[in-house]
Amino acid sequence: MPLETVQKKCCNNCLFTKNKIVSDAAKDEILEDCVTNNKKFLCHKGTIRGVDIVCRGYYEKYNDPAVNKLLESVGEIEFVEID
Repeated sequence: MPLETVQKKCCNNCLFTKNKIVSDAAKDEILEDCVTNNKKFLCHKGTIRGVDIVCRGYYEKYNDPAVNKLLESVGEIEFVEID
């Protein structure tokens, strides 16, 4: 089983797009909470379905690209598509 499941692409309401469903202030607060508490930001579409899937935008912006590449190469990251 992979270490982490990540949304394959940013959804249409991704926190990291102009179509996000929260204000900029709420976005900043959410991300500060994630960083302060060493948590991943989960995609709301997965959460609605009861599945923990890391937001693709968060994965790209807040994870080390070298670590991402290594984990992907050994199968520790699984990319899924939730619509």
